[in-house]
Amino acid sequence: MADLPEKGKGGRTVLAALGVLVTAVALYYLVDTFISSAREAGGAAHLFSFDPFLFSVSMVFLTLHLLAAAWSWQLVCRRAGSRITFRQAFSIHFLAQVGKYVPGKVWGAVGKVGLSRKAGMSSLQTGHALVLETLFIVSACLIVSLPVVPVAAAELGLGVGLSVVAVTVAAMVVTLTAHPGAFRRLISLAGRLTGKDLDFEDPGFANVIRLLPVYILVFLLQGVAFVYLARSFGMDLPMLPGAFLMPTAVGVGFLVLFSPGGLGIREVSLVWLLETAMPGTDAGTASLVSLAARLWITLGEVLAFFAAIGWWGGRKTLQTLREIRRKQSSD
Repeated sequence: MADLPEKGKGGRTVLAALGVLVTAVALYYLVDTFISSAREAGGAAHLFSFDPFLFSVSMVFLTLHLLAAAWSWQLVCRRAGSRITFRQAFSIHFLAQVGKYVPGKVWGAVGKVGLSRKAGMSSLQTGHALVLETLFIVSACLIVSLPVVPVAAAELGLGVGLSVVAVTVAAMVVTLTAHPGAFRRLISLAGRLTGKDLDFEDPGFANVIRLLPVYILVFLLQGVAFVYLARSFGMDLPMLPGAFLMPTAVGVGFLVLFSPGGLGIREVSLVWLLETAMPGTDAGTASLVSLAARLWITLGEVLAFFAAIGWWGGRKTLQTLREIRRKQSSD
C-alpha cells in the first residue's frame, strides 16, 4: 500500500499535463482565428469597435455578480450551521478563488476549508457547505442553460424536445440530491472513501432549496454583464438568449475537471454558443469577445482578491495562506 500516494501523484500529474495541453490548444485556436479574421478584415480596427460606456455597465453588473457569489457562499455556510459574516464569506470565497486555476478543481476547495477554519467553521460544516455549493452550481447552470438548449440541440442535430427534457431532469436530479435523505447517503459515501466518520446538521430541505434561486441570480447577473461586454466590442448580442450563453459556457468549463478554471474549454464553448445563437457572427469577433470575457472576469476576481486581502488583513492573509500551503504539502 506504500505506493498509493505515488500512484495518486502520477494521476494528478497526468491530469495537470492534459489540462495544460487542452488549454494551450484551445487558446491557440482562438488567437489564430482572431488574427486570421482581422487580417481578412483589413486590420483589427475593422473587426470591432469599443464602447467605454457599455464596458462600464458590464463592470457594474460583474461587480453585482461577484457580490452575489460571496453572498451565496455566506448563505450556504449558514445552511451548514455556521454564522459567518458577509465580510468573512467574501474574503474566504475570493482568497480561495485562485485555487480554481489548478487542475482537478480541488485546490479552491482546500483553500476554502483552511480559510473557513480560521473563521471558526468546523471541517464538517465547510465540507457540507462545499458539497451543497457544488450541487447548486451544477443545477443552476443546467437551469440557466435551458433557453440555449433548443438552439444548441438543433445545431447538433439532436431532438430538441428530448434535449430539453434531459437537461431539465438532470437539473432536478442534482437539486434533489440536496434532500437530507439523499445527502446523507452522499456524505456516507464520502466517509467511506476518506475513511472518516462524517456527519452533517440537517437544516431542512425547505431551507436548503431556497438557495437555488440565489445561485440562479448569481449566473443571471453574470450573463447580463456578459451581454454588455459583448456589446461594448460592437457585437449586437440580444439579451435573450445572450444572457444565458456565458453561464452555459461556465457550466461546461466547471464540469471538465482537468481544465484549470475551465480555461480554454469555456472560451471555445462560448465561441460556439455565440455563433449558434447569432448565425452569421464573424468567428474573429466571437473569439475576441470570448478571450476578452476571460480577461474581464479575471480582472474582477483579481480586484475582489485584493479587496479580500484588505478585509482579511494583509499580514494575516499571507500567514494564513502559508499555513494552508504547508498543510497541503504535509497531506
